[in-house]
Amino acid sequence: MKGFIHGKFPVFLPVLCLFAFSFIAPAAAGAGTVVLKLSSNQAVVDGAVYPLPKAPAIKDGVALVPLRFLVETLGMEVHWDSRSREITIKGQERKIHLKPESKEAVVEGQIQQLPCAPTISGGTTLVPLRFVAETLKCQVFYDAPSREIRITLPPPPPPPNRPPVARFEIEKTTVAQGETVIYRDESYDPDGDGLVEVKWTGRQRAFFKPGEYTVTLQVKDSRGAWSEPASKIITVTEEVLMDEVTYNLHHPIPGEPLDLSAVKVLDLPAVDPATAMNRDMLMVSNSPEVITGEGILYADTLLGTARLYYHHINGNTVKQHVYLLATNNGFDTATVTIREKATAGPGDPMAAGRVATHRYLAAGAEQSRTIYLAPGESKILNEGHKPIAPGLCVHGIFDIHTDREVLFSVVATEGRDPITAYRDLAVLPPDGKHIRGTFPLANRFLSVHLYENKPARLVIADGGGDSFLYGRDGVTNLLGYNKGNYGVLYEITIESKHRMGVFFSPRGGPFAGAATWDGQPFYLPNRGVLNPPGQGALVGIIEPGQQKTLRFMPPAASYLPINLVFIPF
Repeated sequence: MKGFIHGKFPVFLPVLCLFAFSFIAPAAAGAGTVVLKLSSNQAVVDGAVYPLPKAPAIKDGVALVPLRFLVETLGMEVHWDSRSREITIKGQERKIHLKPESKEAVVEGQIQQLPCAPTISGGTTLVPLRFVAETLKCQVFYDAPSREIRITLPPPPPPPNRPPVARFEIEKTTVAQGETVIYRDESYDPDGDGLVEVKWTGRQRAFFKPGEYTVTLQVKDSRGAWSEPASKIITVTEEVLMDEVTYNLHHPIPGEPLDLSAVKVLDLPAVDPATAMNRDMLMVSNSPEVITGEGILYADTLLGTARLYYHHINGNTVKQHVYLLATNNGFDTATVTIREKATAGPGDPMAAGRVATHRYLAAGAEQSRTIYLAPGESKILNEGHKPIAPGLCVHGIFDIHTDREVLFSVVATEGRDPITAYRDLAVLPPDGKHIRGTFPLANRFLSVHLYENKPARLVIADGGGDSFLYGRDGVTNLLGYNKGNYGVLYEITIESKHRMGVFFSPRGGPFAGAATWDGQPFYLPNRGVLNPPGQGALVGIIEPGQQKTLRFMPPAASYLPINLVFIPF
């Protein structure tokens, strides 16, 4: 006979006098409710009336109900051991062991006291309802005026999560070099869960060397299960339709990485752009880059428009906090407007530089907010920051404007309130390797005009044709350079007489950053890291007579200089 709720679980009832009272059992159905009434031989199960072998009774203030009825309606299993005179009730998650006329029950090996012992009346075993039902995850409600007992049955356990299935098709598995490969992702989840993550290995839009290439796909469902990998082999022939540079020129995706080793970048003529700068200040806190204890990492007093830029790694063995503070040491209320901001981390230093730069370039004016500082008051600007675990990095970029002189400080603590701890903290010395200081001319505007139908390049942040910012340390008053122009916003306007492809070529070392092309932000590269000298990325295409704008900021933890390469096609 099947239980009312969990029809797929058979209920075994030994044919013993203890359970031998027969009655009409509720049919198997979905989850519902059971309504009993004291002194009534009828029960209502999901609106249907069924007879009871014995009416519920009260003993010592406890409601007792027929055991077999409870078993049948709750979808449990019950066993009777005639030797030990022990009743075993097995639910979805727990077992209960009872004995007639005993107030001790054993639940999952633990002895518990019953409010009333099970009893046998007229050949029917009666058990304490609330104890049994609630132990088996049911809810019991008693309405005194109507003398009704309502039992809400537990929902069935969810079925085990089956992993998703990764499956894809390739339109052609044998292609020429430079031929676009068409993939169709046909992955699915047998439980109907959503697929939340897709992981391709070896997938490329096109291939540019002959041979066999394995492409693999894995997918993850919304409950965190990964599929088994699905793989296919693509054979690339000796036939060449397009080389890699030509392919990207005809199928442009901003940030797409590619092999630029065939282009002799440093042999190309360098263009001489028209350059302009504004008076905005740039405050950089990157030295000491690695924090080994509490202290003030950098501080300076600023007035007007400025950019606040910090990048620090926790070199301690305990969690650290990095705060950006604004303090009004004047006699009048100061207004500080945060026009744009971006933070990233805790995380890998290069990843934090890449993400913060992208967020900054993608930020809009809608995030602007204004704070007011009374004389002597300090406030935290990077609210919502997270503690930094050992070895991880945090990065922040804030564009601000203030109408009074305000002291801006980057402070490291081990969890203390930075505002109250500030007066006890010493200024940490620079590490001699990284950048710390305040520099004028924080924004650089370059205008490039390409008249000739031949390749050329624009050099950025090399300290020569594109000079480094020169400033001073606001703490030590020592002069120095911002080698790499980190934190400088470049706005590069490019106009061409001919159709031109624009490529990005880092020259100093590994690079992972971001930019905007014609107002659209993108990662640079859009996956992975660029390793010079051979690796580069596409920026975009300029049609004849068009003007396009590239906004770019050298990202923290990446290497400079870089070259913008212009190739006509």
